[in-house]
Order: sequence, then C-alpha cells, then structure tokens
Amino acid sequence: MHASSPAVHTSKGAEVAIVDSGYTRHYADLKAWAYSEEFIDATWLMSLLAKSGISAAIISDHDVEVGALSSYKALILPATSCMSALAANQIEAFAKAGGRVFSTYDTSLRDDFWRARTDYGLSLVMGVRYLSTGATGGDLLVPAAKSHPIFHGIKSGVPVARTHGLINKVNPNAIILAKWPTGKPAVVETEYGIYCSENLFARDNLEAPEAVMLITNIIDYLVNEKYGARFNLGRLDTRATWYRPAAEERQIRADVKRLADANFSVIFVDSFYDGYTVYPSSVGVQNPAFADFDPLAIAIDEGQRQGIQIHAWLETFCAGMASEGGTPPRIIQDNPDWAAVGLDGHIPSAAESNRCFLSPAHPEVQEFILALVRELAARYTVDGIHLDYLRYPYGRIIPYDYAPTITKLAVEDLGFEPRDVRLDITKWNAWFDWRHCNLTDFVARLSGAIRSTAPGTLISAAVYPYPEAVLTRMQDWRKWSEKEYVDFVVVFTYTRNHDLLDTLVRAALDFADDNSPVVAAIDASAIPEAEAHETIPALAEVARAAGASGVAVYNANILTEKALVSLESGPFKPAAE
Repeated sequence: MHASSPAVHTSKGAEVAIVDSGYTRHYADLKAWAYSEEFIDATWLMSLLAKSGISAAIISDHDVEVGALSSYKALILPATSCMSALAANQIEAFAKAGGRVFSTYDTSLRDDFWRARTDYGLSLVMGVRYLSTGATGGDLLVPAAKSHPIFHGIKSGVPVARTHGLINKVNPNAIILAKWPTGKPAVVETEYGIYCSENLFARDNLEAPEAVMLITNIIDYLVNEKYGARFNLGRLDTRATWYRPAAEERQIRADVKRLADANFSVIFVDSFYDGYTVYPSSVGVQNPAFADFDPLAIAIDEGQRQGIQIHAWLETFCAGMASEGGTPPRIIQDNPDWAAVGLDGHIPSAAESNRCFLSPAHPEVQEFILALVRELAARYTVDGIHLDYLRYPYGRIIPYDYAPTITKLAVEDLGFEPRDVRLDITKWNAWFDWRHCNLTDFVARLSGAIRSTAPGTLISAAVYPYPEAVLTRMQDWRKWSEKEYVDFVVVFTYTRNHDLLDTLVRAALDFADDNSPVVAAIDASAIPEAEAHETIPALAEVARAAGASGVAVYNANILTEKALVSLESGPFKPAAE
C-alpha cells in the first residue's frame, strides 16, 4: 500500500509549489535513506523564500497527480525519488505549458511502488539521462558559466558536503551550468527548468551559505527572471553560416547540400566583397574570378533544392585591403573621393589590418550601395539580404571620417570644421551624433529600398556588441531594430570563453529592441581544427542558454565534416528527434 501523503500547507496566490512526497517519505521509512537528513523541513524552505519575496505552498503527490499545478510559476522537487507515471506526465505537461521545475538528485528514478526505473521519469524536463551511481569526484560545485544569474553573489564554487554520486548524460536540449572538479555535470538547464545531480537540500549541504544562496537564486531565477534571464533553450531558429562561393558550379552545389545536410537553415552567400560583386552586375564590377559565371544564382537554385535559405551577403562599406605598399583597392582607385579618411589622413585603417573603407556618409557611396541592393532584390529571389560592415572603421584612437567631401557636409550642418574639435566636448558630441545619425538614416533608406523592391525579404545586419558598436563604429543598431529597419542582428561575440560569450549575448539582448532576434556569431577560424567538433557545438549551446535566437558560424569554407556532424547531432538536431 502507498503511504499517506504528508500534511499540506497551502498559500493563496503562491508562486512556488514544494512537493513533499509521501511516496518518497515512505521509501525512507523502509530504511532506504534518511528522509530528515536528505530533505530539510519544507516549512524552512517556505520561510527562506519569503525573505526573497517569493510565496510558496507545500503540496502532495496527490496534488501533482490530479494536475493541480496551473496556478504556480515553479515547482520544486527536492530529491523526490519516488514518483508515479501519472505525476511525471502532469509535471511534464506543466513544464511544456510554461511552468518551471527545479529538481535535484534522484528525482523520479523510482516509481510510486519504490521500484527502480532504468532512467528518470522526468528525463526530458530534467535534461539528463541516468547512467550510473558512482563517485562524482569532488565536494565543490564549480560554475561553468559564472555570469549566469543563479551564481549571483557566489564568488567561487559551492561546497557540497554530501556527495552520493549520480553519473548522468546531458540531453541535447540542456546546457551545463556547473560541473564537479572531475568535469562531470553537476547543474544543467533546459527550457523547462534546472536540475542538480546532488541533493542541495540535504541537511549537511545547507550548512554552507553558498548552497543556500544557490537554492534561493535558482528559485528566484525560475520565478522572476530577476536578472534579465531568458528561457530560450529550444530550437535555434537561425542556424546560419557565412560562405564565400567557389568558382565552380559543382563545388557550390556540393557546399550548399553539405550545409543543408548539417541542418543549417541560412547561408549568407558573399555577393559583394573587396569592392567587387560575385554576380554579373550593371551597378558594380564583377570579380574577375567569377567572369562569365553567376555563383549567386547557382547557390539560390541549389538552396531551393535543399530547402535552405540563401541570403545575399554584402560587405557594405568594406573596400578590401591595401597592398603592402599602401595602394588602395580598385574601387577606391577608381573613385578616390569615396574613401573613408582617418584624422591622420590615412585611408587604410591600422586598427583593422590595413583594411580600407568607403565613406558611410558620402552621398555617392550611399547611392552606389542603394543601387546594389535594389539590383539584388529585383534580380534574385533571395530569402534575405545580410548587411556586413555597415559601420565606420574602428576609430577609438584615430577616428574616421575626415575626407574633404565629408568635412564640407559636416561644416554645412554643424557650423564648424570637425578637425578643429579637439577637446571641445560639445563639438565632439555634435560631430559624433552627426556621423551615427547619418548612418542610421542611410540604414532606413536601405531598408526601404529592399522592402519596396522585394517585400518579404529578410534584412539582417552584422553588428558589434553594445556599447562597442555605437562608441567606436557609429553603429546604433538598437535604433535599427526599434525602427524595424532590420529583422534580426548577428552579434560578433567571437570568443571561445563561455563566460564571456554568455555575458556578450545577454548584453546584446539588453541593448536590443525586445522584438529583435539576436543571433550570436561564432568564429570557427579562431578554433583549431582538431577541437572544432567539440568547441563549436559547445559555444552554440552557451549562446542558446544565454537567450540567443540563433547562431552564425564564420565561416562555412573551413568547417570540417566532423564539426558539421557534431552540430547536426547536437545543437542543430531537429526538434522532432
């Protein structure tokens, strides 16, 4: 016979439900474990949460089984070892409906008759599969993403006195937030909540202030999203990569198919770079490498065959690299007045490896770019247009743009010569505003040209994280997203450090308009080939956990088959699987 359920303490309008399981309590009565040691009094937890302004109620197995969960924001399962199949189904339904679950240790590893299961009954919700019981190899819970809100106020690790040891395999829908010193997963997050492989609620563990803080932070995070946390651990909607087309049709088709097979959803096909178009153009000059050949048309055709979106990628104001002798690229040789000029008079930017730029404020440059996007939108059935280098050259030390045409326009609008600003902060701010407002106005014109020529075409921009974007490159992309000039942004995170990636994505989300999706860029070119199959998927998972709606990998041309397989079987795995 089942044990009777414990007394239930309800609280009208409670945000959190704490399950005090009669099934599990009876399992303890059978001398399987010491319930009073493994699960501290639930009333203590209610009191702890009350101090943080979180109201809680204690509920029974029966409450869960009848589905009395809809009024709660979060459900706490503190080492709820024994759980009926009915209760597990109700909890899963609760989580899929938007409720959040905090579970620990061996929750749902036994049924309501105390029989061991081969796996957790709540494996999907918890984000792990049971492998074995054994030593986890440490008494310190070590954060894998220190910037995550659950570690707020915790300077190092969390001491754990009682380490029974559960060895788990992390599901594809989960991200590791903390590990044991041996590297085994300790805390994971899914779109449904958070699971810890040790019982944080055990009496011995609660002697550590860090453990109590972690418990409070987790529940606060699940209930309030207090620190700007976002649950976005489902499917990565945008799985993009940048691709510079080959000079052979067969190779382009093979490359597109290869990326589609890896479950990429978008390919940014380089269509304008180094001042040349890759396609035959009546506006610009086609790159000689693609003479009598249209790689963009081939990529679009194969993309339609493979069911993958093709976006035309324009390196908008980037004119290409100067030669070792300082000779600028052809487009600037043909149009010398178009060049962005630094305060020191140089065209190539020393801060950007001698890269040369077209002046973003030059009227003729703007008309040239507008003509290019109109041509692309009218001639090709692209799914989107991706605008890269939609910015000024990096200029923290030697700012841009001081070309004669630009300074003349600035004098007309501002009433002073930009070169004479020096330490006058009022004039400097006016000169700063003139440049980034000019660029924003141009983005509005670009967007209007694309939407009027080919309605429904997606518009995206590659941007730098705030505040770097605005301060050093005049790239006020928050306004672009607020005004709906772009449909989504791709943020250059370009780091292998998980903590920094998490921080950059969350900062970008805080800066972005609420309705503007943020895609995190991952630089595969900076990752050793031997590590790519592990590092790239792991970074994609971190970006997903931080709230990114997608990832974009730079670049497709260097992605190994092993890396593609890891992406397809990991973060890019179809939701149906």
